[in-house]
Amino acid sequence: MSRQTSTIAGAGVLALLLAGCGGSDTGKSVSGDTPKAKETAAPTGTPLTLDTAPQRANYTDRDDKTHQLTLHPTLLKRGSVDDLKGVQLDDDVRGMVPHYLTVSITNSGSGTVESALAVRNFRLALGDGTAGETVSFFGGNPLASPGTGPLETCNGTKAPRTLAAGQAATECRVVMLPKDAKPATVSYSDDSGTSTWKVEGGDTGSGVLPADKPAKVTWKDAQDKDVPLTVTPKSVRKAGAGALAGYDLNARQKAATAYFVTLAYRNNGTSKLYPGMEEAVTLRTESGQTLRKLTLIAIGSNGPKGCQSSVPYGMVRPGKSVQQCGVYLVDQGDKPVTITFSSTADGAEPVTWKTS
Repeated sequence: MSRQTSTIAGAGVLALLLAGCGGSDTGKSVSGDTPKAKETAAPTGTPLTLDTAPQRANYTDRDDKTHQLTLHPTLLKRGSVDDLKGVQLDDDVRGMVPHYLTVSITNSGSGTVESALAVRNFRLALGDGTAGETVSFFGGNPLASPGTGPLETCNGTKAPRTLAAGQAATECRVVMLPKDAKPATVSYSDDSGTSTWKVEGGDTGSGVLPADKPAKVTWKDAQDKDVPLTVTPKSVRKAGAGALAGYDLNARQKAATAYFVTLAYRNNGTSKLYPGMEEAVTLRTESGQTLRKLTLIAIGSNGPKGCQSSVPYGMVRPGKSVQQCGVYLVDQGDKPVTITFSSTADGAEPVTWKTS
């Protein structure tokens, strides 16, 4: 008989995984029933159809050395909430469903590469650009026999810490997605850009508005008063070559593709409003990246050519509108899929639109 006791936390946080008979819990306190581990040899679940074509990437390590990698997903399975019985969940992943993503990585260059770090660059995302929450585990009882449930099995498939030239390895990652959500892409991103693989059946999801549909929201002004606004996306345009030539950008920013994102805001309240709404806009990409606008400093300018704001410094009077444009840098190989406006009003839900 084997025993599983686990705690799962959100992305980037290690979770405790104990398996075996007896032994003391040396990690976080947990709650819930203690289930028997399932007698399976691989992560169980529903296989999802996805593109598995290998793609090349140039991975830069912590010593700024570049390594050639060949990467691709090999298997994706949707798990079940039953996989999480007896697991204490943090609020940010409670109610989500585990997905088991297995990826392949090959050192196609010379020298040794830290594959364990490169694997962390993989994501699983929904069609609206929302990235799944990747969770990790560490063993809490070294004397316990390993469990055979889907969580333990996936956790047991790890790439080695380093790969020699020509060596390949696979790793399985547990990614949490909202209930009933259908993943749309697997992606890999590093300094050289982004590679994406499509997952069959992925959709944008509910609650995403058409690209140009006005939305009624509430915004807090400088006096912390609620002001009714109408927010309308106007355009998401790829900037022309040299559009940011006059600005000081680093190498990665120069390699990215600049997009001009313009929204209009109508003040439906009774008092003047400072036009700071553009700070609440984010752009989500196909690979699951959430981007904020680029801060550009240029004396005497209200934005690069083709991306000027109509009232950059003045107040917006009642019944009047302001149009604001922000610059967003998208990695090569990626593309924007949705715009999100997050209101400052208490309890307000973000509003999301398709980009086209």
